[in-house]
Amino acid sequence: MKRAISLAAAALFALALMPLASAQFEEEVDYMEIMVCAAIEGDEEEGREAQRLRDKKIEWAGADYEQLDFDEMYLLAKVIEAEAGSEWLSDEWKMSVGEVVLNRVESPEFPDSVEEVIFQRGQYYSRDNVFFSSLLPSERSVDAAVRLLCGERVLCEESVVFQSNYVLGSGVYLELEDEQLGTTYLCYSYNPEVYEE
Repeated sequence: MKRAISLAAAALFALALMPLASAQFEEEVDYMEIMVCAAIEGDEEEGREAQRLRDKKIEWAGADYEQLDFDEMYLLAKVIEAEAGSEWLSDEWKMSVGEVVLNRVESPEFPDSVEEVIFQRGQYYSRDNVFFSSLLPSERSVDAAVRLLCGERVLCEESVVFQSNYVLGSGVYLELEDEQLGTTYLCYSYNPEVYEE
């Protein structure tokens, strides 16, 4: 009887330790690379787990790395792919599209998260948009999203909150020309005074 109780106690102890073991990261693993691959493959579960382990590794090392949210990175990469996914478009074009989204997140005129900005009614995509929900971003689109979420910028104007095939807002900040796609306008807010310091 004592042996059965001891075995049962040992089994319970082993089960209790299992979550701790699975929570451990491996020092030599590049979890950002796993996050990027998961985004390209649309494997959200693997991407979230890689983010969790990457965050633990950063915390353990005391490293000065940006902690990135996988879901935010994935959604931003999907918008970049949807709006500027053509392979011949420059990295600047792709980054500009993503930066407009992030400018909106920081703006007092728009919602406060990438998800809310993308799914805001009448803006980018609705939650039930079949095209967007099934879209897988390219490596270049994911790379642009990561660079932007790590703080890199190409526009350097926080009041640029529109990207469209026609002029919007209070003026044009930049025109991007493409022989096949035509002109994309990056435009200032209708209320530029909101962005003045």
